[in-house]
Amino acid sequence: MLLDPLKSFIYRKTDLYRFVLFAKKFTERQRAVVSEEISFYSKLTTKEQRVFEHRVLRFINSHTFVGREDLLVTERMQLLIASTAVMLTFGFRRYLLSRFETILVYPQHYFSNITKQYHKGEANPTYKTLVFSWEDFEEGIKIEDDNLNLGIHELTHAVHFSFLTESSYSARSFLKHYDLLLVSLTDADAQKRLIKMNYLRDYAFENQYEFLSVLVEHFFETPDEFRSKLPNIYNRVKLMLNMNVADF
Repeated sequence: MLLDPLKSFIYRKTDLYRFVLFAKKFTERQRAVVSEEISFYSKLTTKEQRVFEHRVLRFINSHTFVGREDLLVTERMQLLIASTAVMLTFGFRRYLLSRFETILVYPQHYFSNITKQYHKGEANPTYKTLVFSWEDFEEGIKIEDDNLNLGIHELTHAVHFSFLTESSYSARSFLKHYDLLLVSLTDADAQKRLIKMNYLRDYAFENQYEFLSVLVEHFFETPDEFRSKLPNIYNRVKLMLNMNVADF
């Protein structure tokens, strides 16, 4: 459920995105794919679905999708990647990724010449490129409650990297609430309590970037449990993304 724009100043401007002039619409085939595989879309109102469809099609038109290792990037792949991005940014007026142009899709995990390691995905703002292992991306879509979603994880990095160099209202609000979240966890006792809770996987504590991406994975995949176990952190992520998934 999108947050009521009358409840707080931060939400007042977001009502503008609910109106789209000359909105692009899914074909019946495209709508069938997204409604069957992206549960977020099915929970939206008819009006919100129109906005979602427009944004997905704009996202696809704004990026170059390239298959690697002889992989053919199908329309379904484009729709699911774009839908994940739009789901993540649906609370923002600014939803296209300013630091990224190309999306590379490998069949499975791939070897990176940069890190000399195998990866499932990455967001590289230097090369303006997002990379996914399709096998792992698809698994994240199919299993919705294990808090492991490659698409959400890497696209959160992409949003974060993009917003770090933007001056938009969406970027300022996102970064403000993320900074406030980090400040609230500077206390050593608060950090110990969070780790002891054993709700977030260990990878969340690699660095601030991974912490953010893991939080957003949990926010979309197990929102009720997140809100119950870590209510203060959940509320901060809710403000950061300007939506409340637990109330859908």
